[in-house]
Amino acid sequence: MNKQVMTVLGLIDPDKLGVIDGHNHIWISPQMVPAVNAPVLDQPDQILAELKEYRQVGGRSQMDCQPIGAGRDGRKLRWLSRESEVHIVASTGFHLQEYYPLDAEIWRMDMDQAANLFIDEIENGLVETRMETPLVFPGFIKIAVRESLQESPLHLIEAAVLVSMQSGYLIEMHTQKGNGVEDFIEFISGLGLPTERLVICHIDKRPDIGLHQELAKAGYLLEYDTFFRPKYEPEKHVWPLIEQMAGMGLDQNLVLATDLADGSLWQKIGKGPGICSFVNVIQKRLEKMALSKKSVMGLCGGNLACRLAIG
Repeated sequence: MNKQVMTVLGLIDPDKLGVIDGHNHIWISPQMVPAVNAPVLDQPDQILAELKEYRQVGGRSQMDCQPIGAGRDGRKLRWLSRESEVHIVASTGFHLQEYYPLDAEIWRMDMDQAANLFIDEIENGLVETRMETPLVFPGFIKIAVRESLQESPLHLIEAAVLVSMQSGYLIEMHTQKGNGVEDFIEFISGLGLPTERLVICHIDKRPDIGLHQELAKAGYLLEYDTFFRPKYEPEKHVWPLIEQMAGMGLDQNLVLATDLADGSLWQKIGKGPGICSFVNVIQKRLEKMALSKKSVMGLCGGNLACRLAIG
């Protein structure tokens, strides 16, 4: 049986995912949370219009990194995917605590309870979709760590790793600008997770080429997403990182993304670069670099698709 990827509309072959924005947020319902100015994306008409344009310019898939309890709505993701014909891969797992209501159940769970929640969603569908058909299933596990191992919810990380090892699901790990990543991978590898099962997100905010080279050679996927964030100086950091990693033959270990959690970054909502910029800016610039077509397609989704596949 060929390995397939679980999207919100069901299983598909990984080569059908095409161009993938490797870390994004497509829908975030408003909630009463501690975080000041917590992101909200709940404008269905504008989001749908932009997804349709993304499809028209050549985009095919989006990774939605909003997990259970933090504003995720699998029903909206299903509708948006169906109407736009853009594949959306949803997540189970957990985000930073400040993006949850104060009484969120997940923060009262022990490791076993959290693992049972994640595997239950993988086997029985996203909890918010169970009152209607068809069910929506997640396609990967999102976790979020803080600046250090000591500040992070180790039992939730353990739960996610356990479920990944049981299910074969890929983990995308939010980092705080790449801080403490050496400690996190030591902890996670100590739990037995294969390196190829982990994507290290936002690592381009720590543009240490030696570190990136070491992580890629170990087998991790590194996710870069600061292309449209001037404060991280993308011309000085992320673009040279891509060029250097490709020059070392390590571009197959990179995942590129826009991470447009803030509505101001969407074109239809806030007049920002918008999700089409993944194709119109990032992909087009890659095509002008001294990269092979295979390398460009890997950077624009192929590297991620093969690791998302399960079965």
